[in-house]
Amino acid sequence: MRKSLLLLVVMAFAFAVPAYANAANVTITMAGFVPSAVTIDQGDSITWTNTDTTNHQVISDKGGFASPILKTGESYSFTFRATGNFAYKDALGEKKRQLKGSVVVKAAPVPAASVTLTGSTLQVVYGGSVTLSGTVSNKQTGEKVTLLARKYGDASFTAVATLTTGSNGSWSYAVKPTIGTGYQARFKNATSSTTNVGVRPRVSFVVNTGARFSTRVVAARSFVGRYVQFQRRSSLGQWVTVKRVRLNASSAAIFRATLPRGTSSLRIALSVNQAGSGYLAGISRTIVYHRA
Repeated sequence: MRKSLLLLVVMAFAFAVPAYANAANVTITMAGFVPSAVTIDQGDSITWTNTDTTNHQVISDKGGFASPILKTGESYSFTFRATGNFAYKDALGEKKRQLKGSVVVKAAPVPAASVTLTGSTLQVVYGGSVTLSGTVSNKQTGEKVTLLARKYGDASFTAVATLTTGSNGSWSYAVKPTIGTGYQARFKNATSSTTNVGVRPRVSFVVNTGARFSTRVVAARSFVGRYVQFQRRSSLGQWVTVKRVRLNASSAAIFRATLPRGTSSLRIALSVNQAGSGYLAGISRTIVYHRA
């Protein structure tokens, strides 16, 4: 008798410990609801399963939910749409030892904000544009997104535009980086990963009369004294440097070159080393030249 009483006391103490879960299962036993106290998030559900040999009926004191009479092995589920404390009991139990339980429903946690950012291209020729775009996590129209940029050599990001999201929380913006630049998008307290856009100097290439050629390199800095490579494509498809040409104070040059008779594919190339920090290599258009 004493052992049975002690067992009931231990069981009652165990059942009183709250269970924390996103959703929960409650077992109905002869001794009570297991666990008797449950904490869940708003919108989650609880399933009661009768494992006793007698019938039970789960009913809320506030009238929010009521199960049918549950026979052995039968279950009942209820989804809690509202927050609060909900006490319930076994409607079929004896008043002297009626089984009781409780549910605490917390407000559903607000998902952390986030924002994405991608570029239409990761390389652009000086003067060209790149379309940056992304989506905010809540997919809402009318949200504010701040676009940040950090040019090569800058210590930190600075705001360049404030954008308003459109349908499904999307946004886009066209930028014209003048040197290698990293971009980020900020939404509420969230910042996207960095998208880096490389910039190639713009290299022009013109064939003049009298077998003379001209070139000019344009970017956000001067290229005076730098060298470009006058190249010809070989029969194997490789670009072979025919001549190195030094650029003048206008970052340009006019030069002559001796080419074999027949048709040649030509271009001007500016190496990464000659382009300098913050720039990618520059390449002109390809010109087909014919020497009689």
